[in-house]
Amino acid sequence: MAREYTCFIVDDEDLIIQRLELFFRELSHKERRFHLVGKANDGLKGIEEILKLKPDIVISDIVMPRMDGISMIEQLKPELPHTQYILLTAYSSFEYAQRAIHANVLEYIVKVPLRETDLDRALEKAAGILDEVKKKEQEFQSLNVSVLENKYRVRKQFFNELIRGEIPSHRASDFANRMQFHFFQANYCCFIVEMNQYESFRNEYSAVDQNILKYAITNVIEETVMNCGSGLATDLSDNRFIGFLSWENNRSDMDTEFACHTLGNQIVSHLHQYLNQRVSIAFGSPHRGWDSIKQAYMEANNVSEDFYYHAEKVVKTPVHRLHYRNDRKEDFQRKLADFVTWVQRKVSKEELEKEISDLNQFVTEHKIHKSIMAPMLRDVYRDITAKFKSGNTLTTDVAEFPINFMAFREQLAYIGDFTFEYVHAGQLLHREEIMRAMRFIEKNLKQRLTLEAIAEDVNLSPSYFSSLFKKTMNEGVISYINRKKVQLALELLYVQDYSILELCDEVGIVNEGYFCKLFKEYTGDTPKQYRIKMTRYESK
Repeated sequence: MAREYTCFIVDDEDLIIQRLELFFRELSHKERRFHLVGKANDGLKGIEEILKLKPDIVISDIVMPRMDGISMIEQLKPELPHTQYILLTAYSSFEYAQRAIHANVLEYIVKVPLRETDLDRALEKAAGILDEVKKKEQEFQSLNVSVLENKYRVRKQFFNELIRGEIPSHRASDFANRMQFHFFQANYCCFIVEMNQYESFRNEYSAVDQNILKYAITNVIEETVMNCGSGLATDLSDNRFIGFLSWENNRSDMDTEFACHTLGNQIVSHLHQYLNQRVSIAFGSPHRGWDSIKQAYMEANNVSEDFYYHAEKVVKTPVHRLHYRNDRKEDFQRKLADFVTWVQRKVSKEELEKEISDLNQFVTEHKIHKSIMAPMLRDVYRDITAKFKSGNTLTTDVAEFPINFMAFREQLAYIGDFTFEYVHAGQLLHREEIMRAMRFIEKNLKQRLTLEAIAEDVNLSPSYFSSLFKKTMNEGVISYINRKKVQLALELLYVQDYSILELCDEVGIVNEGYFCKLFKEYTGDTPKQYRIKMTRYESK
């Protein structure tokens, strides 16, 4: 599709303006590329209107009262560097020609007589230059994006190697100077950002969408850090990001604690507000210099271990660590063994929930470190599977317990839901829950649906429901919802020609750009292209 260009006329002769207006009207019947958007009778008025309208092409007389055309162009150039200027003159003057060349004017046309062929040639030349400028801008933008993506990739590799101790401090310092990371010579705190409900995130989004969201998360974290001082952030691995907050002057412990909580709460709020992602954040103690970075990371990482026993969207510092009772490990192991022995066929949901609640109550009072607790829960998962499988052997239709990225309560809820389904059905069919979820989605398709709302409706934990849905339907929950929303949009387009905004309202998607991306992903066309194709088909 040919690009369209806006044009503006500046001339103090009414006859010339009328002639040019007629020229553009006749031109619009032949082709729709060049549109006249305004006119002015002198240079000063021209500047005022042109800065408002920002036309692609300006056609101007030279000799005019109050300000001549070349002086007008010289003032406009700094503000509108890509606008193309065509000069009209009734005088053959070397001085004007010199000034026009100096002002980088595109064409110099004699207007007595004013020939349409000269105007056509000048407009085509301007269009060619504008197209080339647009192409160069797109290439430059693409290059910038590529450079930025490579910068984050290099940064991620650098910090991963650094915290593993694979880069000596002198090499780190050289790299930092090249990347302009000067703030490590000042005071800084390392912090870890951890995505909550990462198992659900992996089930809901494709690998490509996961990478896009992680890239966006990194940018939001870094922008928030820069609002609070100096620093940076980068993707670390899986569900974790690493960041640094730096400040020049010495701070008291109380001031440092306040700064960390302020930044942490802002990051949590911004990621939920802008990307609908829930995270928790752990800060280490203040440090200074490159030699301390590995230690700073280890401190923040140790604090982040407390996330295992917290709900989502938590900010932690070394001052407020949990106290672990690893000496109660054997007591809890006996409780888990009793639970496995107790579980029988046809146990009710209420009975099972009471047993799970008792286990949770014990751990609430006596927290055992994740490194000890998580393997115990994994063993219980396997024991229950073995107990209700014929011959007490594990088979491949049972998914591995998702131990790595779940908090304790998520793991316990996952085991409870899994146990109830397994002891009742003897196999992972999950007919009723999936059917109820699909009915809930269908009923609320025009609303903004969330995984948590659907899981609550079918009385399952979000992590388990997300895993269960993907296993049963061979499709993630979000992917299924998006596909259904696009199908609804297609049905609506068969009825009438909705605008994109109207379609977004009807299918419960807030962002128009995201809706168009989804629509094209599922249909191969934008909503407008699809409607045009449908209209052609109907007219046959």
